[in-house]
Amino acid sequence: MSSKYIKSIPVSVDAIPKSGAEMATYLNDVVMEAHTLINTLVSPPKDPWSFNFKKSNKYAEVEVTSRNNHLDEGREYWFARRSIHEVGGENLMWDDFLNLLFHGHSENEREYGPSVSRVDKLSLEWDLSAVSVPGWELVQVAAYAIHHHLPWPLNARVFPILLILAKAVDRKEFMVISLPIGISTETTGTNTETQQSVKIIGPKTTVGQYVAVERVIYEEPQTEAGKPNVVWSMATASDASGNLPMALQRRVIGSSIFADVEAFLDYVKKNKA
Repeated sequence: MSSKYIKSIPVSVDAIPKSGAEMATYLNDVVMEAHTLINTLVSPPKDPWSFNFKKSNKYAEVEVTSRNNHLDEGREYWFARRSIHEVGGENLMWDDFLNLLFHGHSENEREYGPSVSRVDKLSLEWDLSAVSVPGWELVQVAAYAIHHHLPWPLNARVFPILLILAKAVDRKEFMVISLPIGISTETTGTNTETQQSVKIIGPKTTVGQYVAVERVIYEEPQTEAGKPNVVWSMATASDASGNLPMALQRRVIGSSIFADVEAFLDYVKKNKA
């Protein structure tokens, strides 16, 4: 997988175009790369993805795969998951994914992410008024910092990301793209829960890197008696940095992304109550 933008190496937030033709080119390339990547996730997995495990939570069966990727900067390790959800099953609807996983993505992540302790929106703006990507509606481009608490004695982690929300114009499909960004230690933002101004990187906070592409697509029934499905796919590469060896991180990422499916669907169920 050769990618210019979809990788776990952070890019300085100052180097990302904020408006105009350069921004349009940048976002077009990012969206196309993300869509190309997510389209490689099929079941059963095909090269270069390798099967890790498949098991069911209380809502659906989830297949987890992985792959190595060689970069000019070194090697990164990708993990992915794919699950299929019957529309109407467990009272689950397309709009649940659209309203809770797509819209307000980072803000909602604070509510269901098991280790997410705080979500900050950075004080940066991107002007989408003159930007278009063929076949896609760009709903949001914004910078966030996702804070995670880890068991003692590990320091808390913060993952600064550029969040891109893109929705297909001619079908029920959307992507959530998270790209790692580099920020200064003086960067400030707004705590999305309290609306207070905060410093993103605290004195005991370790900065990690995280890249992810999520795609949710609505599939029409394949037979007259069949029912529609929602297919939810996600691929990610990350480095929590600090004193956590990558070998140890790799052991838990697969189970973590598996658990995220149930955590989100529990959140959906809670919102319906």
